[in-house]
Amino acid sequence: MADNTLENNMPGSSKYATLSFHKTDTIRLLGFPDEIKSNMESVIASVWQPGIQSNGPCGEAFEFKLKGKPWGYFGSQDAVGGIRLLRDLLALLYNHSWELVTSAICSRRYTAKDTLIFRRTSLPSAVVPAQPVEWLGLATAFYDKIRIVYDAKNDGCPGTEADHDHLGVVIMNLKKMLESLDYFEKGDWSHDSFEFKLKGRPWRSRGEASVKMRLMVLWLLETMESMGWRVYATILQRTGTDEDRMMDTWYFVRTRPSGENVT
Repeated sequence: MADNTLENNMPGSSKYATLSFHKTDTIRLLGFPDEIKSNMESVIASVWQPGIQSNGPCGEAFEFKLKGKPWGYFGSQDAVGGIRLLRDLLALLYNHSWELVTSAICSRRYTAKDTLIFRRTSLPSAVVPAQPVEWLGLATAFYDKIRIVYDAKNDGCPGTEADHDHLGVVIMNLKKMLESLDYFEKGDWSHDSFEFKLKGRPWRSRGEASVKMRLMVLWLLETMESMGWRVYATILQRTGTDEDRMMDTWYFVRTRPSGENVT
């Protein structure tokens, strides 16, 4: 007699699901319930200004094909928009008790991007409200830039007024860190995000220069942690080329402060 246990448990009752990125414009979901698909459509429509071109099944998965190129190689404006989009999708899943287990490359193609593997931490009927948090995206750009994407929430909650100044605090502290390593060249606003331009080309460095670059990464993490931010995910979300691979975008999360002194 055949054992149908695996068939009976797949895919509807699985506790695991994936969110993956394809080509330069496609998001694919596998294993998520219909409620998540519907909520994601709403998030995409509200966050990604070019909009949705089409959506529908792709084998056992469900995919959204977007207008524009959020995962493309070129285009700073689309890149920043893609960071905001993925940040809000991570927040949606976090708020519905889907925990990120890991990110993984599931293809040897040079254009491959990460597949995000999530685990449901509670049943839909017993979802525990997540602790209020806020999100920040940090990405490298070109060979010598760091881009910060952070949007302060303004939902009328008492004691959160300081959030509007928090990006300034982040910029100030990261600038001090970069200056201490003699990396800081200049900083400016670009596409509703803040960019640091670094001395040299740290993202193409070799030998001792690459050691210094990794030291900067460690100090960056320590600086972010001192402000309450922890790394939630590092994700390869943009398409590279056979000669120039893309780097991960880092997503940080911190507990929403009930009050914050800005110095």
